[in-house]
Amino acid sequence: MQDPKFIDVGGIQTRYFEAGQGEPVVLVHGGQFGWFNCATDWDLNFDDLARDFHVFALDRIGQGHSDNPRDPSEYLLGTASQHLYDFIKAVGLTQAHLVGHSRGGYGVTRVALEHPEVVKSLVIVDSGSLMHQSAPFYDELDKKAAHITDTREMIEFKMVNSSFSGDIMSQGWVDDIMTFIETPKHRIAQETNAETKTVSRADHIQRQSESQEAIRNGALKNFPVLVIWAYDDQSASMEECGIPAMHLILPNVPNSRMHVFNQAGHYVFREHPKEFNAIVRTFLNGL
Repeated sequence: MQDPKFIDVGGIQTRYFEAGQGEPVVLVHGGQFGWFNCATDWDLNFDDLARDFHVFALDRIGQGHSDNPRDPSEYLLGTASQHLYDFIKAVGLTQAHLVGHSRGGYGVTRVALEHPEVVKSLVIVDSGSLMHQSAPFYDELDKKAAHITDTREMIEFKMVNSSFSGDIMSQGWVDDIMTFIETPKHRIAQETNAETKTVSRADHIQRQSESQEAIRNGALKNFPVLVIWAYDDQSASMEECGIPAMHLILPNVPNSRMHVFNQAGHYVFREHPKEFNAIVRTFLNGL
C-alpha cells in the first residue's frame, strides 16, 4: 500500500488507498473512533487483491487520518456507516463488493441494509459488533497494557495479544499508525468517544437489534454473502458471535456461506493473509 489520497466526503477529509483494475472492492477496517485501526490494517492483503480487483481501503471517520465527526452527538456507529456510503459515492462507484472487519463488518452490513443499490456482495469478517454489544476482552487487554509507556510498544503489545500466533505485525503498519496516534485530532477522537460511550452503546444496542431483525426478514436475501470467522478470536468468540452469525445469516441469505479459520485471532486477515485472500478471491470470482 502506497500513495495515499484524500477526498472530501460530505465535508470530512478522508484518506484512502486505491490500486488495481476490475471489479471494485472496498476494504473497511474495524475499531472505534480514536482507536489505532486505519486503512493500513489491510497492508498484508491490499496489493495482492489489487492484482485482480480495483481495490479501495479508507480510513473510517474519526480514525486514521480522516477527519473526526463534527459534533459529539455524531460519535455513533451510524455516522461511520453513512460515511462509508458517502465515500462509495464520492469516489464514483455505482456498486462495489464490500469487505468489512469487526466494526467495519457491521458498517458494510448497514450500508447493504440502508443503500442496497450500491452493494454487489458482502464479506463480513469477525464482526462482534453485528452480534453483541460488549467485548470484555478489550478491557482486560487495556489493563495488561497499562504499564507500557512507549506508544509503539503498547500498540504492538495489543495487536500481538489479539492474535493466536502473535505473527500479525508489519513495520509499515505500525509506522503508519505512529503518524496519527499522537496528533491532537486523534486525542480529541479518543476523549470524545470515551465521553459519549453511554449514548453510543445504547444506540448500538438498538441498531444492532434492528439489523438482526432485518436480516431475519430477508433484507440481505438478494446479496451474495461470505462470513469469515476466526476460531480462536478472543474478542468475538465462535460461541458468542461466530456461531450465532452463522445461524443469523445462512438460513436467511440463500447465496451465503461461511469459512472458519483455525488457529487465528481477531485479525484473521493478517494472520493468514494468503489463505484469506484466496477465499475472498474465489468467492468474488464465482459470482
